[in-house]
Amino acid sequence: MKRALKIIALVLLVLPLGFAGYVWYLLQPKQQDLPLPEALIAADVPRGIALLEYAGHRADYPALSDAYQSQELGSYCGVASGSIVLNALGTPTRQSDFFTRDTDAVRTRLQVTFGGMSLADLTGLLAARGLVVQAVHGDDLTLGEFRAVVQRNLSTAGDYLLVNYQREALGQGRVGHISPLGAYNAEADRVLIMDTADYKYPFTWVPLEMLYGAMQEHDSASGRARGFVEVSN
Repeated sequence: MKRALKIIALVLLVLPLGFAGYVWYLLQPKQQDLPLPEALIAADVPRGIALLEYAGHRADYPALSDAYQSQELGSYCGVASGSIVLNALGTPTRQSDFFTRDTDAVRTRLQVTFGGMSLADLTGLLAARGLVVQAVHGDDLTLGEFRAVVQRNLSTAGDYLLVNYQREALGQGRVGHISPLGAYNAEADRVLIMDTADYKYPFTWVPLEMLYGAMQEHDSASGRARGFVEVSN
């Protein structure tokens, strides 16, 4: 009887650990190089390179490019985006030290690791890191207003746009995502998403209207439309 109880206790101990290990394995980025849908343009092909060369709104691209970090976990798109912006604004930050006592009051490392973050969480976490943050939900502005924000922000250095969107609206699978915007080409009416999951997709030129639609999609965790944050010191 005692032996049986010991075996049961051992099983009850091992099963949760094994499950946690399996989940942790699933969260590890794996090189996939997924194909882009026809409507999207990779930044590293001739057409994508030309779009950046002739983009009239690309003031943020140099600093973001220098500060770029690929997300270290499948749920870390917001952590990677926040770390990129912190570095671009002059605060050296790794994803491993993004979380602090102040950010834990908003959302802990464990919560983000296994549950990601909403637009409100992203706003609170960046504010807890001492940044000036303004969040806008996608259904709180028109396409024209969003275009004006993009043009203004990407024409000046020192302030950055992080977009929270539903990948499915771009033909990239049903999952929410967060990444910085690096440039806007007005003639093509496309924005450059500097995708933090570069193990899946390259930096990508997306039609502005398509991204706007992807920000209208609701986040199931918050019940609100996705959107963007503007970040500065």
